This record gives sequence, structure tokens and C-alpha cells, in this order.
Amino acid sequence: MRYPIPVFLFAFILFTAVLAIKRGKHTAKQEEANESFLERERLANATRKKDISGLSYLTFSTEKLPIASYDDPKLFEYEAILQKLSSKRIINLSKYSNTDLKLMYGPANFNELSEYDDNWNELSATLYHYACRELELGRKEDAVRILEYAVELKLDSSQIYLLLARLYQEQNQPERLQTMKEALSSMDESFRSFVLTKLNASHTDE
Repeated sequence: MRYPIPVFLFAFILFTAVLAIKRGKHTAKQEEANESFLERERLANATRKKDISGLSYLTFSTEKLPIASYDDPKLFEYEAILQKLSSKRIINLSKYSNTDLKLMYGPANFNELSEYDDNWNELSATLYHYACRELELGRKEDAVRILEYAVELKLDSSQIYLLLARLYQEQNQPERLQTMKEALSSMDESFRSFVLTKLNASHTDE
């Protein structure tokens, strides 16, 4: 005597089959992605060294900063870092992966380029903390001066823009805030959108 297959058992078998098919497709795609990555890495590691002297390095100087204008050990610490960076090569390479950099310029340049990109990040962080220390000391105008120079350099640190916007609002200077927003128009689209969203949210909350 034949017994009918229970509905729940049939559903379970069907679900298991569909799941197995999906897992198979995912595994195949993952293997394809891995093979593609390994091939790009192989090509990257075989790329000949390129000339990197003509890249768009950042021109940074401490002349526009209030260097040594106040006797404070923490300020001196930040100023020493900035003085050091003013003599180094600085460039933003954050949009490129390690493999991208080796493909474009050769693995022989990778360590140097990584150092130059690290300099960019260190500059962004140092200018931000430098401005924050000026604020702690009650030197708001110098903080604004530092942050405005960071914006002029097109450093992509949202903290810099958000802090400067807050200071403009505290000083009731909406026209300067608008100028800062216009400066964002030349920045990377994802960064610009993120900062503008934060600025608009902050303005709405007030």
C-alpha cells in the first residue's frame, strides 16, 4: 500500500533542493571572484616600476597656520608633526586598493606610495586635533583658521567640515558656511553627500 508524501516533507525537500542550488551558485561565484583576484595580483606583482615623480602631490605649508603663537606643549607637539609633514610627499590614494596601486605603478613603488598616503591621513588627523586644542585654549579664531586651511587643501575628513560648520553657526556666519559647502562641490561624491547629509541633519536639529 502506497502512502502519500506529507505536505511538510515535500516542502522540506523542495526547500533543501533550492538551498543547495543557491549555495552552488554562490560557491561558483566566489571561486570565480577568487580566481579573478589572484590573476590581478599576479599581473600587479609583475608590473614594471613606473615614474611617480609627476603625481598630484599635495602642496602643504605651515605658513598659513598659527605656528608658535601660543606657549602650550600640546600645540608644540602638533606643530612639530606639521613641520615634519611640510617637507614630505603627501597624496590621497584611499580610492585605490593595494592591487590597484601595484598595477598602476609597480610593486617596487608600493611602500613609498603607502607612506605618502599615510602622510595624507596623518595631516588630516593632526590639523583636526590641532584645531581642537586651540578651541580648548579658547582660541576660536585660530581654530577656524586651521580648519579653513584644511578645507582649502581638500582634506577628506568629515570631522574637519563638521567642526568648522559648528563654529560658523556659533559665530552666526551663514555666508561662510555656504562657502564651505561650495568647496565640497569639488570633493568625491560619496564624501560630499555624507558631509552634506550630516550638516543638514545638524542644522535641522537646532
